[in-house]
Amino acid sequence: MKILPWLGIALIAICGGAEAQTKPGAAVVPDMQPGKWKLRFTRDGRAKDEEKCGDPIDGMRREVQEYEAKAKAKWGCTMTTTGAGGRNVNIVYDCPSDRSPEGLPVQKGRTEISVVSASPQVFRIEMKSTAWGGYVMDGTRIGECEKK
Repeated sequence: MKILPWLGIALIAICGGAEAQTKPGAAVVPDMQPGKWKLRFTRDGRAKDEEKCGDPIDGMRREVQEYEAKAKAKWGCTMTTTGAGGRNVNIVYDCPSDRSPEGLPVQKGRTEISVVSASPQVFRIEMKSTAWGGYVMDGTRIGECEKK
């Protein structure tokens, strides 16, 4: 099973690859303005706040691109992306089996991710998974990163 950490929070463990239902190379996850961000992660009614410098969802964007590049035949999973107007997108990973066509283990289940972003300075990500439950991540850009 391939487990991809996303921003050092709850692991998104789903199939190790998928076939995208959008144009190859399409920018699916909206760009965020690099800088200092206040992030709030909420899972099971508990919230954790932290600050981060840079693009707070770059790791997620890279993972989506990685899935887009993999062949469905290798992992037996699909990835569907749907624009939800403006800078918003819905992403669904679906792995119907716990084994790839090659016999390798993958995380069986369905993961739905909703990215809502009114501007490059604010976003909300909601994730629901049959395998890992769900969480919410809210981010607000609060300024520039300190130069060292």
